[in-house]
Amino acid sequence: MSKGVLEINDCGLRVFTGTDEVLESPGVAIVNNREIVTGTHALMRARSHPTQVNHQFWRRLSLESVKSENPGCRHHADLAFFHLREIAGLCDLADEFALAVPGNFTREQLALLLGVVKESPFNVVALVDAATACISSCAPRGTHLHVELQRHQTLVSRIAVHEHATLDIAETVTDAGLQHFQDAWARVFTDAFIMQCRFDPLHSADAEQQLYDLMPQWIARAMRQGEVMAELDDRTAKVSLRQLQDASTPILSRVRAMIDNLGDSTSVSFVSHRWADIPGGAQLAERIHLLPHNAVAQAAEQRWQEMHNDRGNLRLITALTAAPATEVAIQVNAAAEAAATHLLFGNRALAAQQPLFVSWQEGRLDLTPTPPRHPAATVTNHAGRLALRVDAGAELMLNGEQISAPVNLTAGDRIGAANIEEVITAISVEHYGA
Repeated sequence: MSKGVLEINDCGLRVFTGTDEVLESPGVAIVNNREIVTGTHALMRARSHPTQVNHQFWRRLSLESVKSENPGCRHHADLAFFHLREIAGLCDLADEFALAVPGNFTREQLALLLGVVKESPFNVVALVDAATACISSCAPRGTHLHVELQRHQTLVSRIAVHEHATLDIAETVTDAGLQHFQDAWARVFTDAFIMQCRFDPLHSADAEQQLYDLMPQWIARAMRQGEVMAELDDRTAKVSLRQLQDASTPILSRVRAMIDNLGDSTSVSFVSHRWADIPGGAQLAERIHLLPHNAVAQAAEQRWQEMHNDRGNLRLITALTAAPATEVAIQVNAAAEAAATHLLFGNRALAAQQPLFVSWQEGRLDLTPTPPRHPAATVTNHAGRLALRVDAGAELMLNGEQISAPVNLTAGDRIGAANIEEVITAISVEHYGA
């Protein structure tokens, strides 16, 4: 009997078979008197049909009436049902599913969700808090945080890990969701097009839709290369990674404040994979571990028997057996007393005020302030802290251990590659006097 996971997050509901992600569908709907469209197709029409869009129905899941002339859409629960039904029609479903939900759903919302799911094609045999599941499979003993990005807010869950991983509290950071980041970046790109091309992408609905459709590609390119040449309607505007980081800073600051409030000096912030796509997301916390994209599915596979309920009366699971202490091995980006300010390579110390690029050719490392044709990693400066982001497929070592997730650099860190003697050292340059 095949097992799967349905993860509820309005950034993108995700369906897994085993630990393989088979579908992601954003929590967006287009509603008019002729049709109801959800998911990716709705997202691609959201900006060009702003009066028909609804992207609140998962966050505000309820029987609250919505203004609609479509008889099939009476309330938010109807849209949730339409979304689940469309998702089910797009992929081959597993025989049994664990339903992973965010910790900020109320009892009433959970009851309504179970009712909606029962009418859908998903055969749900477990209901589990997503943060608890992720933490249980990988966290050391102590009190830790799980930080999840949603469409309209960020959810920070505190988990106590002893013999069991147990949800203690889940708090939301309002006005700190994916939508807020995207709107902030859209203003950066719009200003760039206006200043450099005398073209306002927000002047027409179609151009605005194009802007939002292309923006994820532009953001990814800027994070790899330090800048991006954004092309829209045969016009080109240059935007730097630093501009995008600065636009993200006010939102990130609110999330950091919640992390500081809920955690302690030994807490590790386990952040979802979505933060890797946010400029500055690698600097979200002092002690941070980036979870793999399928963390909740891995946890479900390991804890399936503990989660499974064959009695039909599903209750929310907020405590799961913790991983044995001897089996926990995670990479934590720990804060150091001296923050890195420069990268030392050979006899050169390069200040990292602007992005620096690591590459290798013919068995030799290189470090340059200009993007090479095939960068292996990018080092960026955000609020005085250096972050190393490794490009997909590049095999870099940090202090002798292979890395793949974004990490903060501290003085003394050594960047290298297997079978290459040269290293790049992060150093702190202090200034004395006036």
